[in-house]
Amino acid sequence: MKKTDALIDLILSDIEMKDVLEVACGTADISVSAARFASSVSCIDIDDSSLNPKIKQTNNILFQIMDASKMDYPDNVFDTIIIYNSFFHIQSHWNEIERECKRVIKDKGVIYIVGTWKLDTNLIAKIFGDDAKWQDSFLIVKMKK
Repeated sequence: MKKTDALIDLILSDIEMKDVLEVACGTADISVSAARFASSVSCIDIDDSSLNPKIKQTNNILFQIMDASKMDYPDNVFDTIIIYNSFFHIQSHWNEIERECKRVIKDKGVIYIVGTWKLDTNLIAKIFGDDAKWQDSFLIVKMKK
């Protein structure tokens, strides 16, 4: 089982039949794994240089080049937002990105910040403290609006 599939299995209740956004998607592997269960998946990144070619073959995934600190989405669009193994890359803009995520998430939505790499896990643990919990091989922060 791919690591991204294992993560989706852990948070499936927040993915299944939901509108999902992957922020700072990179390869968008989480989006590909989530697309099996979600109603729709959007994924954004500042560029498409790392994007997985499977994205173009998946009907319910929409990739867009977009700055996560200035999203083009209207308010209250997504049920679930996932930031996976990219916190190290976005942490210098975290305040703006967090504000935008909370703007585009629905009132009962959930934001997941997940790390498996030391660069991410060390930073996530430092910034989020006790709110960051290990589940299997994932350090997960679950935020509400």
